[in-house]
Amino acid sequence: MISVIYGAKGSGKTKRIIDAANAAGESASGQVVFITDHDESLGVSARVRFINLAEYAVKTKDEFIGFVKGMLATNFDIEKVYIDGMGRLLEIPAEKLKKVFDALKTLDDNVEFVLTVSADTLPKFMAKYAI
Repeated sequence: MISVIYGAKGSGKTKRIIDAANAAGESASGQVVFITDHDESLGVSARVRFINLAEYAVKTKDEFIGFVKGMLATNFDIEKVYIDGMGRLLEIPAEKLKKVFDALKTLDDNVEFVLTVSADTLPKFMAKYAI
């Protein structure tokens, strides 16, 4: 399952996703993962696995998809993956994220993905995931 938190830059998306990840970390029976490109944990709970994607030099859509697939392949107990700033992480606009969304849809049905996207309106392929 995929969910998207969207809005303009500075609209509070990061706070919302951190709050959601922290709440999930309190109640999850498996692992909760938070992916961003920040050096600091931004208030993410110690119960949530914090990943600074910049440390792994992931820059392209294919590298990102491979990173997520590898993470899931080696950690069977991951329940939720929170990704802050999907377009910012890959340095592309929301309209160019279709390949990533198509790949996330095909992954493990037991894993929920929650992403933030900076956009006033979502592209058509992404609109059905808006929360």
